[in-house]
Amino acid sequence: MGMFLSAGTIFLIKFTGLSPVMVGLGLTIGSLIGVWADVLVGDLADRRGSREVVIGSMALEAVGSISLLLVHNLWSLIAVAAIAAIGRGGTSSARGAMIGVVAEQGKGARLRAYLRAVTNVGLAIGTLSAAAALAIGTRPAFLFLIITDAATFLIAAAILSRLPHLPPTRVAKLDDAVAGERRWIALRDRHYLALTIAEAVASLQYWVLVQALPVWIVFKTAAPRAMAALALFIASIAVAAMQVPATRSIEGPRSAARLITLSGPLFLIAWIMMALSAGTAAWIAIGLLLVAVLVHSLAEVWQAGGTFELSFALAQPEALGQYQGVMGLGQSIAAAVAPAIVIPLCLDGGIYGWFALGVVVSVAGLMCALIERHWTRSRPRPAK
Repeated sequence: MGMFLSAGTIFLIKFTGLSPVMVGLGLTIGSLIGVWADVLVGDLADRRGSREVVIGSMALEAVGSISLLLVHNLWSLIAVAAIAAIGRGGTSSARGAMIGVVAEQGKGARLRAYLRAVTNVGLAIGTLSAAAALAIGTRPAFLFLIITDAATFLIAAAILSRLPHLPPTRVAKLDDAVAGERRWIALRDRHYLALTIAEAVASLQYWVLVQALPVWIVFKTAAPRAMAALALFIASIAVAAMQVPATRSIEGPRSAARLITLSGPLFLIAWIMMALSAGTAAWIAIGLLLVAVLVHSLAEVWQAGGTFELSFALAQPEALGQYQGVMGLGQSIAAAVAPAIVIPLCLDGGIYGWFALGVVVSVAGLMCALIERHWTRSRPRPAK
């Protein structure tokens, strides 16, 4: 995935004949079509077992990746983006259910933090190839990235197939009335739905490094084009190094919410530095971008670690896949609209656009903390 994240948008703009606005629109519409897969696939993982569902979703991601070679107009881009969104959402929600089954009681968030650190090592390795492709700038170089990206999903699925079957978390036979009332419990949980909305807005930050910054570097700064991939490489290494130690202070929902709140101002600082890199000498732009990426990485670690904890703490254990699917649904919607928001806002809005995005993400993080406080107060107190 790291191979294509830092170069995907640039490939679509350079080699499909679509404008940046059309690329953003196509990615948004296609992703919106597939967003409901998160909840449906998460519920399937609860009822049928998560391992097989993750494998199938990864295979679909491989199809979506290789199908990028077929994109030649807006409609084909929408179709490919929809396939990729279904696979991505299914993998995320079913993997969350799998973590809930495999991890010790109350340790799901910590295990997910470790897994995220390992994932970022893989992203860092992938972005080295992306940096080479960006520096070369030819279509064959980008084709190599796409084909290899698709292969990595199949390899991951093959490795996962060696694990034993994981039993479903909901196996009890319920009568029709009870089943209808209990099946979609995550969609009836008001605190979790509110948290999902706030976190979805806050998660727009993920798409700054993936989509906005590479295009910003290539088209708005004097920094070398390879810096677009190098920035993501540095961020991946930094996140992998900081994910576990920087979130050790999380001991429950309250401390998790505190870190999410603190991440907002850091994002704002990082994005202002990114904005200031335009119109400067190459060495100044590189320096500003490097510092900004490191600050952004710390903020991302805090937000991700806090979100992991809250996404498990506020969920009911017998429906973890469904709850993770609901959280994934919010993130998928954010991912769908992110290209149409982040790219135009940052590229066309200049420093004012970067600042506005930072304020929005900061307010969303504060809302996550307020929701956690209300959830804690609403829980029944244990009898003395």
